[in-house]
Amino acid sequence: MINQTSELASHEAHAVVTARDWNSSQGGVYVPITGKTKPNPYLKVAKRDVMTTDGLALTMLNPSYMNRQIAELAAQRNNVWYHITSVNPIRPENLPDQWEMASLQLFAAGKREYSEFTASLEGDKVFRYMAPLFVEDSCLECHHEQGYAVGDLRGGISVTIQAEPILATQYQQIKYLLVTYLLIWAMGLVGQFAARYQLNIEKEEREKVIDELQEALTEVKTLSGLLPICASCKKIRDDSGYWNQIEEYFIDHSEFQFSHGLCPDCVTKIYPDFQPKEAQRNK
Repeated sequence: MINQTSELASHEAHAVVTARDWNSSQGGVYVPITGKTKPNPYLKVAKRDVMTTDGLALTMLNPSYMNRQIAELAAQRNNVWYHITSVNPIRPENLPDQWEMASLQLFAAGKREYSEFTASLEGDKVFRYMAPLFVEDSCLECHHEQGYAVGDLRGGISVTIQAEPILATQYQQIKYLLVTYLLIWAMGLVGQFAARYQLNIEKEEREKVIDELQEALTEVKTLSGLLPICASCKKIRDDSGYWNQIEEYFIDHSEFQFSHGLCPDCVTKIYPDFQPKEAQRNK
């Protein structure tokens, strides 16, 4: 946000410098003398004031005078203050204040611009920006008596902007970004919990299926393949070649437990005298 504000102030300053350069390239411009625009007492040039053929009095606006009028208009309309300043000014009001003097010292050391949030003399929070002004050929017409040469650091142009609207906008942007990041973080956290919950459900379902399979495997042993059985006595031949009773084979190869009894046919065959009365009557 500070960089954006600095860029805005830089554009403002460059616009003023551009207008100043245009005025200087024209050798000054003439405007009608009015109650607000009076002849510049600090401008010592020939034909500062002229009269048109129809009797209109004109005075020359040099770059500094024009910039002062632009600065007054910007302060009234936009709450932006410009100040052309120098440590050796022709006009006393162009002397730098303490902050501008510190900036000019930085420019003398090679710095190209300077800006910061600070407090005004009235205690208001302001953003201040300053850029250096170097002597050009067009400057020497008014400033040659001061001993300047082309390329010298002649002063600077400072821009002052009320900081409260800037800080309020900065706070809103920070608040918006903070809320946005919190929402993204919360959504990510909810997504993680949902994914973890779903994974836990799937894990529990898999473990349940595994437990059920293991339980089924412990309860059941499946016999498979060819099983040699005697066609007469029904004994079963094991892998070692021995013939065993069918119940012994199943007991050894499974978890079956046998209980013994006699079917009706065997009872009739083995114990004919103990047949049930109903069977004897039918017979």
